[in-house]
Amino acid sequence: MTQLRWIASGEASALHAAAALADGRKIVDQRLTETLAEPVERLVLELGEQGAAPGAFFEHAIPLACQVDEVDPVGLAHLALARSTDRPRAPGESYALAAALMALFRTQERIHPDLANQLRVRMAPLVEQWEARGPGLLAAIGRMTDPGLLVKQADVAVVYPALGGGGAASPTYNLVRIEAVLANPHAALPEVVRLGWLIAQLGLKASRSAVDLSDIAFERFARLAMVPAALEAAEHVELARWDESTLNLALVAWGLADETSPQLASSLLGWWEERRLSDSQNYRTRFLDRLLNVKVVSR
Repeated sequence: MTQLRWIASGEASALHAAAALADGRKIVDQRLTETLAEPVERLVLELGEQGAAPGAFFEHAIPLACQVDEVDPVGLAHLALARSTDRPRAPGESYALAAALMALFRTQERIHPDLANQLRVRMAPLVEQWEARGPGLLAAIGRMTDPGLLVKQADVAVVYPALGGGGAASPTYNLVRIEAVLANPHAALPEVVRLGWLIAQLGLKASRSAVDLSDIAFERFARLAMVPAALEAAEHVELARWDESTLNLALVAWGLADETSPQLASSLLGWWEERRLSDSQNYRTRFLDRLLNVKVVSR
């Protein structure tokens, strides 16, 4: 059974929203969009000055912000900047970036004071649903792929629902983040299924070296490959249906397609059924072998 540590982080929430705005995604809270626009622009400009891509920076900054109870902007900026640019940084190089981070955190604090405690309240229904169905969901995913792919423990960072339902896996940090929505955005696709899908991606990192792909392509493969497994597992525990309609919905709701994509869904369905026909008992190897044949990874 995968043991989860639940984390509520105001700073991670600010970074999560900033990452979405920097990537051009729509924030459902207009007030949040307008208020964070200036500090996010300042942060992105400073990252440009430092030669760091915003996406790469947030990939490290968000999970790093979840590792401590009190975030030190200088330490966070220094470490996330060094990891996102893959080169050592002198402490002084991070001060301007740390100031931009502090401005972001203070701005969100004005909009949502005491956010961490609010998130602890908001995440209670998700924790309850996970405890009731989550272990069975992950066990079913393991049976359909390889039980060895399931991590023994993971962190779940609950963040403010800037997107109205969203999340991401950070395999390097053995952490997933998920927005603390008060109700499922899609009745046919409970957020607890999204959470299982995210957690299931963490274990694929151990097999990264066996696949000759760029990191970006491999992450895309991992996200796609776990969708059919998560949905069929969800049907086993009576959380969702495993059919093409739900698959299409998941692809859009989980950020894998901008709109309904029958071609993408059809390719995934075909790959999943072909994998099922294999008589190999080495499911981990077979799973990754079949993963390489997903033709839609370049979308």
